[in-house]
Amino acid sequence: MVPWRLTPNHQSKVTAGRSVTVLKTLKQCFSRILPTKDGRANTSPHDFIAALVFTFFGDTKQSSLEGFRRQMMSHLGVELKRSSFWERLSRDRMVSLLERLVSELIMRLTVPVLAGRLLLEQLGVSAIYVVDSSSITLRAAASDSFRGTRTAAAVKWHACIDLLKGSVAWYQVTPGKTHDRKCFPELALLKGKLVIYDLGYWDYGLLAAIAAAGGFYLSRVKANAVLVVTEVVQGVGKKALGKSLGDLPLRKKRASLIEVFCEKVDDGEVLRFRVIGFWNPVSHQYHWYVTNLTVLAAVIYPLYRLRWQIELMFKGCKQSLNMNGISSSSKNIIKSLLLASIAAYLSSQALLRNSLDHLTEEQKFAVTYQRIAKVSVNISYQVLNYLLTGMQESYDRAMEKIILFSRELFDPNYHHRKTSLREAQDALG
Repeated sequence: MVPWRLTPNHQSKVTAGRSVTVLKTLKQCFSRILPTKDGRANTSPHDFIAALVFTFFGDTKQSSLEGFRRQMMSHLGVELKRSSFWERLSRDRMVSLLERLVSELIMRLTVPVLAGRLLLEQLGVSAIYVVDSSSITLRAAASDSFRGTRTAAAVKWHACIDLLKGSVAWYQVTPGKTHDRKCFPELALLKGKLVIYDLGYWDYGLLAAIAAAGGFYLSRVKANAVLVVTEVVQGVGKKALGKSLGDLPLRKKRASLIEVFCEKVDDGEVLRFRVIGFWNPVSHQYHWYVTNLTVLAAVIYPLYRLRWQIELMFKGCKQSLNMNGISSSSKNIIKSLLLASIAAYLSSQALLRNSLDHLTEEQKFAVTYQRIAKVSVNISYQVLNYLLTGMQESYDRAMEKIILFSRELFDPNYHHRKTSLREAQDALG
């Protein structure tokens, strides 16, 4: 499956279409990509795929193709025979249409930064990207196409999300055994952006390549990494010079923060890194982070905590959008169902982020991707009805539902505890 990324030409089209409501843009995405007529079937590809995508909405924990078929029949009001339903899902054409739909949704359903704009200005970046992957367990019979690691068969969704927009900048689907480091966004996409990722992507060359491409990185340092201290900024004495991080002469009374510069020889080239350590009172050791940002060292840990948002995204997809409900051993059906679930996530993010204008700035800081996925379940029926009929009455009802549930998007305890985004903003300000 070909990775997808936003190009400058795509970006100009997105900007031009912001005057149209997101709900209408969503309908245009489905109508533009999916044929409304099909001489070989009574149900058009447009209606079939729209119903399939919105069948993923709902904490129903679908566990069989039969469950999807019956739910789609309920949405469409027509009979879908078992044999034709299975056959349509297994076609190359279905995979191709869903890939094109996902690309269209990524391209057109972007939204402006709604919270944290000051954070970007203070960091000196144009966006904050988070990269990670999530595995979905499959039937053992699917191992020929999607071999897993801890299980016989699994499929892995690699994603790069724009943290402050909720949009997907890049994605890729691979067998579960594929190492994360083999799947990473094109470096040209990272120019001017801060990309945050975990230890699964640890690679000295990648750090240097992101910097060379004009991007910024923030990552944990691998435990066995050999980085030699060449300059001490704070938190440790000059005796640390020439020693690796694991051999630092730490005092009995440990500093809460250590900042040093380290060097590493990689393929004959000397690489220089800014490394910051934060004392963890639970594990009684330092957690080390590497970055090429020039902000205050104290900001680095709150920034890295923002990476958790992509974990909440994956969790929302699995719990509220039934991404775990892929129960087939057919390669094309597995791809089709996963792509439909990704399309459901993209639709939910755009629909409900369009309603954030009704929230205060502090409430916007408390919105999470997992809450959006949960709340979107309550509006999915009205949205699907509008996609299928195109009637003004259906549009009005869907918009009313979107606005009605806008106040359910944020954590009600935001007055009592700061979100990670707010903590990062405050650390800079």
